[in-house]
Amino acid sequence: DTKSKNNNSQGQVIRTAARPHQSSGGSIPSSREYTTRKSSLPMINVSEKGVTGDYNHYRTVALKSTADRAISILTHDVSSYIQTLDGGSFAKSGNGYTDGDLGENVLVKGVDFSFFKVGGRYRFSPKSSNASSSSSSSSMIESAEEDVIIEITEPMEPCANLCKLPFINDPTLSSARERVAKCQQFIAALGVKDGLRGWYAKVLSGGVIRVDDSVSLLGADA
Repeated sequence: DTKSKNNNSQGQVIRTAARPHQSSGGSIPSSREYTTRKSSLPMINVSEKGVTGDYNHYRTVALKSTADRAISILTHDVSSYIQTLDGGSFAKSGNGYTDGDLGENVLVKGVDFSFFKVGGRYRFSPKSSNASSSSSSSSMIESAEEDVIIEITEPMEPCANLCKLPFINDPTLSSARERVAKCQQFIAALGVKDGLRGWYAKVLSGGVIRVDDSVSLLGADA
């Protein structure tokens, strides 16, 4: 079910991730070692150039490191959606889907995939900046300076690179045809609506995004 159900105006970062270039060839989609999965980090540094220590082969080579794909964002409702597909076959124990498999730099809970929209600007703020109004004006200014501001540029498109994930390229399936069919099913499911695969964004104001940071939509006058 991809229907939007969460009307929250603020989300919370629950995972940040990056994957550096793999000298073994694992960063190149044609490599047998390639994966979209990114390992969890407590925080990431972001700038208009991208996420420090993160490498995306297509963005770097084909798109000449475009700033429009500096960071990728996914909402956690997509994880729940994936776990319901095909009777839960993508979420089976052992090598089923886990957070990070889609390669997102930032995973957000508390809002659904439709919270982000192309052209929308969003602020990531440290947890301390959400303190009560009793905070001093100086501390509020300091918190604002720490905020990261991004602008959504496009929805991510599901592609065949996902086929190499272990829960899709399943060794228990007896034939390559079955594995291809499973991949096609997964790609189609993530392509039903914009945002199910995630969102790309450019960075307008860089800094650090941490686990537990809040994310909110900026007003038109921000």
